[in-house]
Amino acid sequence: MRKMKYLFPAVILLSAFFFGCRQKGTETEKPSAPVTIIVGHVGHDHHTALYVALDNAELFSKESGINIKTVEEFKLYEMYDKERKVADIQIVKVGGGSKMPTALAQNIIEIGLGGVAPVLASVDSGAPVKLISPLHYKGDMFVVKPDFQAKTWDDFVKIVKTSDKLIRIGYKSPDAVAKIIFEDSLRDEGIVFGGDLSVQGLQIQMVNVQGGDKLNVALSGNLIDGYVGNNPFPAIAIEKNMGRIICDLEELPPGTFRNHPCCCIAANSKIKPEKSEAIIDLLVLFLQATDTINQDIDKAVASAVHWIGTSETVEKISIPASGYSMETSEQWYKTMAQWANVMNDLEIFEGGLKGLESEKIASAAYDFSLLEKAKKKLETRRKENK
Repeated sequence: MRKMKYLFPAVILLSAFFFGCRQKGTETEKPSAPVTIIVGHVGHDHHTALYVALDNAELFSKESGINIKTVEEFKLYEMYDKERKVADIQIVKVGGGSKMPTALAQNIIEIGLGGVAPVLASVDSGAPVKLISPLHYKGDMFVVKPDFQAKTWDDFVKIVKTSDKLIRIGYKSPDAVAKIIFEDSLRDEGIVFGGDLSVQGLQIQMVNVQGGDKLNVALSGNLIDGYVGNNPFPAIAIEKNMGRIICDLEELPPGTFRNHPCCCIAANSKIKPEKSEAIIDLLVLFLQATDTINQDIDKAVASAVHWIGTSETVEKISIPASGYSMETSEQWYKTMAQWANVMNDLEIFEGGLKGLESEKIASAAYDFSLLEKAKKKLETRRKENK
């Protein structure tokens, strides 16, 4: 990690991601013809930047010049830059975990919002996927049934180690961010866990409930004793008195994942170069939306409720438990390196990223060239419109 401070410009300048090196500017080149961009999201509030961007683009356009017109709500939009049509934006709801990067690799979507761990796993497998922007951090919880005896993590560990009863903990998908954090903590505590009941000395059975929307169903149906998952599902459990939050997963020992990156923006690395401008403009809107989430909680809640169908009560619990940022800070790189280390230790990496140092993983998995151009474009437009 001592070399990490030298890594930031290297990742941007040396990236092989095609559209990062073929577009020289955003303001002076000859405008391209309108293109179509297919954007996938999972449908939870870690992706609120997308919802706020599409709901508030007309307001944002006064500052950035980038506007959105609705053709079919939640599905099809037109994006304009200073009255010039840049793109048709198709919005697709895809599953969480590995489903989003799989959809990217299969050209079902071209831009995807989803978990950093599944994206890294996809890159490891050799899929044509790149992480093009941070998006969100934190917001993952450990939830148990209301009558479960433990009130704290220490209580839970004591119960696991002294009980003869197998404890069942649910998760939404094998590469889920929450599952990996939780299993890293179980390993640190010396607890035997896994999905195979034949494992000798098994103390916690990890149960794949096949989707975030099934976490509370499994909990209320007594199929599991608790679950690890992202908001808003834990907030829904509280609202409906289905479950109780033991702790935020970032608080778990050994402390590896405090303020952990959770969701990101990824792209298919084979997108045609002529779509670069549209992606840059979309990132401009996401940057503005992220600022709005951090400055105006009411707008963030309203968009989340509008898109997800949750209640205001849920989102007022859920959104403040998360962090929203598109900054490629030193802390972001450091924690992403910790993600890679843990995924190596848990033997999740089996391909191209296995055993690599963090600098090489960053070079293989990230390309922030379009994000940097989006930041510059937004900065230029803000100066123009002062």
